[in-house]
Amino acid sequence: MDSNKKKFSWPIILALALHITILGLFALSALFKPDKPEADAAPEIIHAEIVDETKAKNPAEVSAEPVKSAETPVEEKKPEAETKPEAERAVQQAQAEKAKAEAKQAEIAKEKAEAAERAKAEAKQVEAAKAKAEAAAQAKAEAKRAEAAKAKAKAEAVAQAKAEAKQAEAAKAKVEAAEQAKAEAKQAEAAKAKAEAAEQAKAEAKQAEAAKAKAEAAEQSKAEAKQAEAAKAKAEAAEQAKAEAKQAEAAKAKAEAAEQAKAEAKQAEIAKAKVEAAAQAKAEAAKAKAAAEQAEAAKAKAEAAAQAKAEAERAEAAKAKAAAEKAKAAAQAKVEAERAAAAKAKAEAEQAEAARMAAEQARMDAEQDQLAIKTAAAAIRQKVAQSWIRPVSSTEGLKCTIQVTLMSDGTVIDAHVVGSSGDEIFDRSAENAVHKASPLPVPKDKELATREFKSFKFLFDPDRSR
Repeated sequence: MDSNKKKFSWPIILALALHITILGLFALSALFKPDKPEADAAPEIIHAEIVDETKAKNPAEVSAEPVKSAETPVEEKKPEAETKPEAERAVQQAQAEKAKAEAKQAEIAKEKAEAAERAKAEAKQVEAAKAKAEAAAQAKAEAKRAEAAKAKAKAEAVAQAKAEAKQAEAAKAKVEAAEQAKAEAKQAEAAKAKAEAAEQAKAEAKQAEAAKAKAEAAEQSKAEAKQAEAAKAKAEAAEQAKAEAKQAEAAKAKAEAAEQAKAEAKQAEIAKAKVEAAAQAKAEAAKAKAAAEQAEAAKAKAEAAAQAKAEAERAEAAKAKAAAEKAKAAAQAKVEAERAAAAKAKAEAEQAEAARMAAEQARMDAEQDQLAIKTAAAAIRQKVAQSWIRPVSSTEGLKCTIQVTLMSDGTVIDAHVVGSSGDEIFDRSAENAVHKASPLPVPKDKELATREFKSFKFLFDPDRSR
């Protein structure tokens, strides 16, 4: 934009200076143009009146007198005008004509100046519009030329880019077709394997769910059976305790009846002893004492039997409680064992699933590595073939095996023929093509590139690689 301004500034300045000069000359010629001779003016009638100084002292009379004299023509005052010298009339007439001429010349000069100013302003406007139009036209022409040059350059660049793109597309289409076919085959295989794996995982999941449901049902049935057994054992223990309580009450009642019978027998004996002779009181007393001792012994024996029975009952209850606790501990141990077995089975299943997933991932990684290796090998063959210049003496159908050593980024360290084509010139051109194609397209995975392409052999067959 600045270069265009600089380009247009000098011509515009020169044009403006030339137009201003022309306008100045035009204005000067208009100012100094000789006046046209004017037509003789028609004689004017001058109304004059001689006023006496004595009369001029009265303003009312002086003011009224001109009105009156204006109504009367000069011819009527002729006798008074003849008294004034002719020289004074001529001077006054000359002065009036001169003033009138000067006023007319001033008006004419003023009109000429105004016309010159208007013409100058109009000329300036015309010149400015003309300069603006010329500058716009020139800028438009320059813009058109720039646009044409730009369009031409753009068309040439587009044509060249299209040609290069067509060449690149033609070269790329072959590789993409092969890669697409391989990728589609791989995708189909991967999709098939994925579907099979999904079906297998689904079946395994169903089996695991069925096994889990079965185990839960078995655990629930076992728990319910255990609860039923515990309830049954509890009911039996309650029945047994109730029967034993009834037996204890019956034994107690029997003992109390025996005590009462003994008491009644004792009272009867006492009564009988009272009825009998006092002589037998001592014997009866001894007998009563013996009976009392026997009763005491029987009572002690009954109490000992009751205590032994109570202890036996407590021992049975403790035994039953220990058995119940043992059964409960065994059931809990069984549940824990079943839980441990289920956890172990679940861990083994998860481990097996992890191993299967790892194996599947390893298989997919291996397939991806193989695909990357095949893609890189094809790209290397194509790039070397594109970099190869066919010798003049070379014939169709020649091929050779080349041993190539690369760096991790694909830079060629060494390339030499290990399987000759029989044509020394062809072999050297193949080695030169490998060096010229450096760096070769290797996989982005550095480990894979180092493992597979650090040193490798490939068959150079330019007729098939192009």
